[in-house]
Amino acid sequence: MKTLGRRLKAKEFQGEATHGFVIDRLRDDLLEARYVERVEYTETITDPFGKELSFERVEFRQSHFRATAYGAGLEIRDPPRSVQPLMNRLSEATDFAVTISPYTVDVLAWAAKFQSSSGFSCHVDSLQMSNLQLEEGVVAKVVIKGDRDVRQACTKLAANRKYLLERIQLRLDVPKAGTIVLSNTGAATLSVDHPDEDILEHLRTGLL
Repeated sequence: MKTLGRRLKAKEFQGEATHGFVIDRLRDDLLEARYVERVEYTETITDPFGKELSFERVEFRQSHFRATAYGAGLEIRDPPRSVQPLMNRLSEATDFAVTISPYTVDVLAWAAKFQSSSGFSCHVDSLQMSNLQLEEGVVAKVVIKGDRDVRQACTKLAANRKYLLERIQLRLDVPKAGTIVLSNTGAATLSVDHPDEDILEHLRTGLL
């Protein structure tokens, strides 16, 4: 991580740079940083009399990420619409010596580990499956929702058919009221009343 930190420091965002990295935290086994892009554009508006007015705008787009020597390796928080610029710059910073690969997760196993490690009261109230084989050459995409845990209903519906489980929604009870959507790409979307680092740490633990 310190070697990576030195490489990112060499491509630091500063002054009038169009892009670069800002390191927020660095340890032997962990690095937390941001990839910053400076975007300049002209915004044009029309006043009540039909006259066009133009303004120069500057926007700073930031991608927060966390790299570790263990677990999933790379975590992106509140990612932008496209993470490709970040991926490209990270590859460049490491002289293309590091491979960044997609992460595939068994979401039910992830949810079970999260429940076990956190001790939070929660249940799966929604799940989405695709490629559910109805018959030869015929597949379906299915969303199952309920006012209670739907995992058993999913098992009954799928029976012995092949399918791909894409995402599930965990509903947390008080005091951590809200939902967490887990995706088989290793993504977690939190809509929780009181989100904190404790929840994130249990989600990370579930990926190990």
